[in-house]
Amino acid sequence: MTLLNPRLALAVTAAFAFLPIATQAADPDPKTYHQILADRPVTADTLLDRIQIQDFLTRYYYDLSVGKAHELAEYFTEDGVLDVDGTVAKGLEEIAKLYERPPRPPVTKANYRRGNMILSNPIINVEGNVATAHLLWTGVMNEGVGKEPSVYEQGREYTELKKVNGKWLISRRFISSDSGRPDKFDATWYPREHR
Repeated sequence: MTLLNPRLALAVTAAFAFLPIATQAADPDPKTYHQILADRPVTADTLLDRIQIQDFLTRYYYDLSVGKAHELAEYFTEDGVLDVDGTVAKGLEEIAKLYERPPRPPVTKANYRRGNMILSNPIINVEGNVATAHLLWTGVMNEGVGKEPSVYEQGREYTELKKVNGKWLISRRFISSDSGRPDKFDATWYPREHR
């Protein structure tokens, strides 16, 4: 009768025990994916990181509103993932492509209009070099200086960040529209929560 080597048996058992964890972390199902960090209080140790993350996300939306679509990919890690209403881009090249827009005509008084994003209700959790952020975003369109602004879209985002060489970058981002969703996302949109 052949006996199984105890070390080999232990190694095989350990490998199979961790297999589901590795598979889940590699490509989670966005329909059931939830935040990776539990909510925690802000401390003196995490306060600066929290402020840096909130400023970082505000800059991201500012760049979006002024049409710097290509530069938005620079906010992500090399292997970053962007999920906009179920349309998924992986890596910097795909993310930049998802944000491509046709060139805008030169702005004049006659054709002036500007969309702005208002970020609110931030919940930011920091644990070392990893962080999560939940935000509400509201798109406001200004059709002209003499006209009243109007809300054109609103939704939520859940973002995972990593600190790389002292700089916070987005590693995974889920943008979920609640109203005013662009038509190009109709086929992939579904209701979801990440908290």
